[in-house]
Amino acid sequence: MSFSHRFCFFRLLLAPCFLLLTGWVHAADLGPAETLFVDLSQQPDQRSLAAFDLCVLHPHAVADMEPGHARGARYLALLDVAQVRLGTREAVLAAARSVPSIPHVMNGQMRQVDCNAPNWIAWMVEAQIDPAARRGFDGFVLRLGDMKADAGYRRALLTLAATVRQRYPDKALLLDFSAGLDASASHVADGFLALGVFTHAGRAGSVEWTPVVETQKIARRIRAVQMQGMRVFAVDYAMQGDRAAAREAAQRLAVIGARPFITTPGLKGVNLGPLVEISRRVLVLHGWDERRAGRAAPEADVTATARILQEPLEWLGRDLDFRLARGLRFLPEDHDFSAVILDPSLCLDAEQQRVLAAWLPSLAARGIPLLLTGMPFTDEAARHLALRQFEIGGSAEIVPRLAKADIASLDRQFLTSKMPLVARALGFLDLAAPPAARIVLALRGADSLGHEHRFDQVFLTHWGAACLGSFELTAAQIDLPTFLASWLGESAMPVPDTTTREGRRVFYSHVSSVGFSSASTLPGFPLCAEVMRDRILNRYLLPVTVSVCEADLRGWLPGQQAGNETLLEHVARSIFELPQVQAASNSFSRPKHWGAGSEITSRLNERAQSARRDMEREIAGSMAYIHRRLLPVGKEVNLMLWPGDAKPSTEALRFCETLQIAQLSDGTHTAVGDCTVSSLSDDSTRTRPVALRCSFEDAHDSRGIAALEKAFDVCAGLPLHAMTAAAYAASVNDARATRILRVSDQHWIIINRGDCRTLRLPISAGVPDMAKCEGVSGYTTHSGQLYIHTLGRERTEIVLTSSQQPSRLHLVESSAQVEFMEITSRRAIFQVRSLRPVEMVFGGFEPHGQCSYLENGRPYTATANAEGRVHLDIACSATVSLQMQPPALRAAMR
Repeated sequence: MSFSHRFCFFRLLLAPCFLLLTGWVHAADLGPAETLFVDLSQQPDQRSLAAFDLCVLHPHAVADMEPGHARGARYLALLDVAQVRLGTREAVLAAARSVPSIPHVMNGQMRQVDCNAPNWIAWMVEAQIDPAARRGFDGFVLRLGDMKADAGYRRALLTLAATVRQRYPDKALLLDFSAGLDASASHVADGFLALGVFTHAGRAGSVEWTPVVETQKIARRIRAVQMQGMRVFAVDYAMQGDRAAAREAAQRLAVIGARPFITTPGLKGVNLGPLVEISRRVLVLHGWDERRAGRAAPEADVTATARILQEPLEWLGRDLDFRLARGLRFLPEDHDFSAVILDPSLCLDAEQQRVLAAWLPSLAARGIPLLLTGMPFTDEAARHLALRQFEIGGSAEIVPRLAKADIASLDRQFLTSKMPLVARALGFLDLAAPPAARIVLALRGADSLGHEHRFDQVFLTHWGAACLGSFELTAAQIDLPTFLASWLGESAMPVPDTTTREGRRVFYSHVSSVGFSSASTLPGFPLCAEVMRDRILNRYLLPVTVSVCEADLRGWLPGQQAGNETLLEHVARSIFELPQVQAASNSFSRPKHWGAGSEITSRLNERAQSARRDMEREIAGSMAYIHRRLLPVGKEVNLMLWPGDAKPSTEALRFCETLQIAQLSDGTHTAVGDCTVSSLSDDSTRTRPVALRCSFEDAHDSRGIAALEKAFDVCAGLPLHAMTAAAYAASVNDARATRILRVSDQHWIIINRGDCRTLRLPISAGVPDMAKCEGVSGYTTHSGQLYIHTLGRERTEIVLTSSQQPSRLHLVESSAQVEFMEITSRRAIFQVRSLRPVEMVFGGFEPHGQCSYLENGRPYTATANAEGRVHLDIACSATVSLQMQPPALRAAMR
């Protein structure tokens, strides 16, 4: 060992002795650290890290800490000081530095290190402490692992902690609570981490209770160190899906004063509490086993649930997970879903029916609501078991020879006024709801013999709800959003909303490539693409996404004449040069089938020079062609518009996701000229954005052009928030991936990529407390709904209040996306960029109060209306600094 090595070694040994003798320490500040997260996997989920204030990670975890550091989160490396895994850098250094170790008793891949060895501290600093500090960790957790601590180990741990404190005085330091140290460690540490207080990991990943005597001893020690000002962070265990156990575990730790985190024994980052992640997954069981039935079951997207319930459920913030009833293991092993739907198409054999009937109690035990849209139980044993669990009276079989039927009772709160109520004898079941059920629609009937029968067709009950009979006809009579919200039965939570952006209803439009190269009937027979460019795209300053088909532009489709390629590409370039036009691919050849590993390209003519026929050529190849040959500098193709008559396979969808390309359906439309504008007439409840979908073929004749002009005129005149089709598709994907964690009934943490920037709640939930919210720019209300605007960050924290708030500046609505650099109680700095002047509304002013603002450096003033709102008209591209004027200044200006 060289002289310099010896000097550093003795300095590391002497420094902690000095600290322990003098008691001096520069304690690091852990900050509020309201939420704890522990994940010892090598690749923790980045979005999970964004939700928590203090994250304890594996020292070699691959994690981006910068976003968390920007908002004040802390990341601690969990360092095993008493044992080392064979084959690691730490083990190699231990051998090189002659640190004594012995084989681990229980794990052949580990060795136990002698913590009392004279060179142990120097090895720890070199092998673990310094590398973790270089990787950007904000502190360390010194853990003994499964070693039993004696007095020697405790002294060694304190000495190591003092060394780390002197070497890194600005970093946080927690000690293993199982080491048995008391409040005397406050001179060298910020607190303790207790892994397993009331529970511990059992065999095969199970959870076992810690003996009562031991837990009482741990609880007394936790209170003792807390009285000396030290914080204790504690981890207990529960099985995934057992919400009640996780909730009780968090409450037990909170009662003894520890900051809790509940996870599974594997410590792989499964969050079970106290932050409750709300599952938005709705399990849909549908179809049948084609191997037993002899014919294929219909696809998920054509089921009654998909056609009738998917839109209102997605509006309620749910994501449908369709599961085909194949084999005896058709039920999921976990219960990580918020509700279950039995689709009317569900057809099971006797064994499957018994499996399903035996599974139903697990839903009731976990409080997971079930929606019964049909009666799949035909086997006598399964039917008897199911009816007993459902507490349903009657035989639940169709009543034969029913002569008449009429309405026995109804609940108009759940019925729609758009459809007249009709009592149908077809599908009339002998069925009575559970005794305490809320009847929405009940029928009575009489058979040919005069016997009376009752059919409780729609009802809500403790285990869920039922909507029986002819499901499609019954559902048409029900106010589905209201009925489904009552069925789900959960308190109001913020859900991602893709229909609204910055307070206004979303508008997007796209043009399909169909008809690009066709000749129109206008004088001179110009191409439909030329007519679309000259009569529509050149006229309206609205964002339009235009897709092209490579084979069409190259003249390689059947029936195309040679020699038109140059003209077609020239027209495409002239379209993409327009500032309001974004580019999309409609694929290479518009194939109908997208099976993986097969030739999927549509038929081409004899001039086609492409030998490839696979998915990569259709998607990535067509996008590369558009980017190289058609787009001006500064533009890129960022959307895959699937052909209207095609159904992309799962592999095709995943291929686009791998390329990080947004996706939308072409949206096949029927003749009106032929363009369609969806959801334009009804703005009372925003269940869809305003979408204008058309194709080049729509510009074939004067009638089609007139329809296009009318549609664009209407959309241009409405107070909408115009965005590109790619931006809308990205917001939809982000909405599906959004994670919602509940801190309390009025406190929520939202995690997503920031592409979906609107969250919606019922107006009865309250209003955002702007002083406590994070990542929120403002809010507005519409038709009984509260729309909250976010700043587009990966983490948004929403705190609601029902009390009167002091005046605080916030965004109410904007016709274009706003990028805030700063927004405080009285000041905002932001940028806008749009094709047209931007209309903005800010709230939070005193009635008739004033504000001053700089727009691109030019000063202006504005006065609020009686509601305390200021309306601004901002230039297409502007940087704005807005300042609320205090009352004294306004009085002086008068």
